[in-house]
Amino acid sequence: MTVLQEYERIHEELRREGYINTQYPLNPSETLWNKKIMTMKREELEKVKSFRLKRIVKWAWDNVPFYRNFWKSKGFEPDQIRDWKDIVKIPILRKDELRKDLSANPPFGSIMVPELAKRIRFVSATSGSTGLPTFQGWGALELDYFEEAQARYLWTFAGVKPTTVYANYLNMSGFYSWGPPVVETAMWRCGATAIAGGGETYFSWKARHNLIFRLWKVDVLATTPWLHRLIGEEAKAEGWESPFKVLLLHGGAAAENTKKKLFQVHPNAKLAISVWGTTDGHMAVEVPGLDGQLVIWEDMEIFDIVDPKTDEPASPGERGELIATLLNHFTMPLIRYSLGDYVKNEFTTDPDPTYGITHARFVEPIPGRVEWMFKVKGKLLLPIYVEDAVNEIPDTTGMFNVIIYGNEMDKLKIRVETRRNMVDSTYDSRAREILAERIGLNKDDVEIEWVEPGKTAWTGYKLQVFLDQRKK
Repeated sequence: MTVLQEYERIHEELRREGYINTQYPLNPSETLWNKKIMTMKREELEKVKSFRLKRIVKWAWDNVPFYRNFWKSKGFEPDQIRDWKDIVKIPILRKDELRKDLSANPPFGSIMVPELAKRIRFVSATSGSTGLPTFQGWGALELDYFEEAQARYLWTFAGVKPTTVYANYLNMSGFYSWGPPVVETAMWRCGATAIAGGGETYFSWKARHNLIFRLWKVDVLATTPWLHRLIGEEAKAEGWESPFKVLLLHGGAAAENTKKKLFQVHPNAKLAISVWGTTDGHMAVEVPGLDGQLVIWEDMEIFDIVDPKTDEPASPGERGELIATLLNHFTMPLIRYSLGDYVKNEFTTDPDPTYGITHARFVEPIPGRVEWMFKVKGKLLLPIYVEDAVNEIPDTTGMFNVIIYGNEMDKLKIRVETRRNMVDSTYDSRAREILAERIGLNKDDVEIEWVEPGKTAWTGYKLQVFLDQRKK
């Protein structure tokens, strides 16, 4: 059997066994998109994870020169994997290794299966904000499973069904996997009407986008928490109510106070759901009714968490670096790949009370990337903690930039948008008190640069919460 034939055989197997739902759209009375898989018994799910981990590791060893060479150099061989818990034996792959390979073997490096490289259907790319972009090639199988994973939460949690109008205000350009593939396929599976708005054009076509929201009476809006807030503030200022019933929060963890503000500026919204994901196709989605608990589709991937200094598994309850393995990406496998996010090593597998979903959940939100951590007076902070505090300051838009000027800082320097024409010493002092109290500093440890609305730094449709001014 050729590599292509085996790839197509596995794809058909996944569809036949129901891991990829092929009967769509469902009857709108159905609550779960794929009940069989989403409520699978834990023991069966554990067997699936073990089988798929062994399969993808053997596949990579047999068909991907990059992995065979990389693993041999680290003393690892596939027969060391007996079940999914042995995943910690696999060497960690970080982005700098991919960049070296990509530079030596453009455009994808030697990590892509040669026989499948000519049959990719979509190319995604990271932003390249920390260096050379890395590319991900998606074949028919990978796209099919990714669309299935999207449909599970869109249908089940967000109520995206026939007659629903969904607007995608994520990135529609730049090789972004959560853009067109979601709008053009996962939406159609759900039977919904999809509007591919594109958050990166909102600032230049604001009046046009606001008109679309009103005319089409959009039910579900997907974009970053900050653009959600901005759109709601624009609506209030222009004297109309946003029609959105469900807010899907992408691109960064939403602080508790951010959600409260979103409901204030979007009076018709009944639900706000945090959706974490990467361009590569990883995802975890907040379960309605379980604030901050993000479910992982365990038939799709395995997460583990390590101490970034030692690469050893983090202790239960400790925070560390998030490592992920996609179990069904055969065209370009990503096995034990560092995502760079900073999370708590604690999961729960109790079925959630609303849907009975048995897949594991993070016990708290994913607060940000490892490189986003910073210290003020020796205290470790992340932008999400600052965001929660900024939203408590009166007369702000919630937009801010944390200014990082050193590895060990003696002050929190932050740019904050205020609606006040004049900022007096009393207002500034109270704002510094609120920030200091919320994040465990003294008022004199906080320095605020006040700017008018619209003057904070953004990158496309994302607020640039972290401005790094350190010398590289």
